Amino acid sequence: MIVDGLLALFHTVGWAVYVGGALSMELLWRPAQEAIPPSLVNVVCQRMGRRYRWIALCALAVIAASGFGQLVDAGLLNGSFPESLSPSGRYGRTLLMLGIGWLTLVGIVVMLAVVAHPALHVRTSGAATPEERAASRAAVARAIRRMDFLLRLDLAVGFISALLAASLPSGGLF
Repeated sequence: MIVDGLLALFHTVGWAVYVGGALSMELLWRPAQEAIPPSLVNVVCQRMGRRYRWIALCALAVIAASGFGQLVDAGLLNGSFPESLSPSGRYGRTLLMLGIGWLTLVGIVVMLAVVAHPALHVRTSGAATPEERAASRAAVARAIRRMDFLLRLDLAVGFISALLAASLPSGGLF
């Protein structure tokens, strides 16, 4: 009983940290960038992105470990697979959707780290032609739009997934 309570606590804290981080990135960091001098935005964005990536991945790892622990506690591995975990029931369908949401969040964080974030920090050579500089600025503008989209998608999927997780003690949503 104590272990189940600790697992639920860790699960809740993991979701709170993840969704709170996504909210702070969208509602605090993105607007704050507009007030930062352009020469500093690049450096600050790199540091924020790196820190957010690790916090997000740690929160997702805590969510996965505590969620798996709760499934084990429910009898998943000892052969007494509860009927409620079947995809034919509300709990099972909600759990399946939650798993898909979690995988989507991992994918978004990886895309932010590997694709979107590095594209923002491409440097243009001092010997570049005006056309090359314009193309570089256009590429950074596309990267910013992609980053904005991914951060908003991250927030939406994180919020929906946290709601799904919160509905599980009462039997699930769907």
